[in-house]
Amino acid sequence: MADGILLGPKAIAQLQQMIREHTRRIRSSEPQRRQYGGPRDNRRIAVLQADLLAAVDWMRDPSTAPALLARKAPDSSDYILTNEEVTVVNRFENISLDNGTVIGIEYIDGEWQPYKADCSPESGSMSIYSAGGFESAEPTLGSITAPGFPTPP
Repeated sequence: MADGILLGPKAIAQLQQMIREHTRRIRSSEPQRRQYGGPRDNRRIAVLQADLLAAVDWMRDPSTAPALLARKAPDSSDYILTNEEVTVVNRFENISLDNGTVIGIEYIDGEWQPYKADCSPESGSMSIYSAGGFESAEPTLGSITAPGFPTPP
């Protein structure tokens, strides 16, 4: 009985290919799958490193911008920025985001896509309702109080 297994050149080449593929998956910025098949890290927090413009056509001509991923600091509830950069793909035709915006991104169909954003007060995106809930069924111009908008008479 032999003390080991003798592998031929083809078996060695297959093992080398499997190791290379496994190493590539570990180093990839794409989320990995847990052993039970569920997604892991498919949602992340990031900070845009350039303006993310609205898509020209959501199916054929999305816009892109680089973003740095954030993660929780060890032994803390604080977030820190990493050096890991991803490309964010915006397929929304009516939403654009400024450089430096903190965004939530989700890995969908091979792309990091935004699903939430913390827009600045100078942004055109704002709530016309109070934080406590709806003040009326018909919002009025007087309820908009963002810098850069004229005050109603």
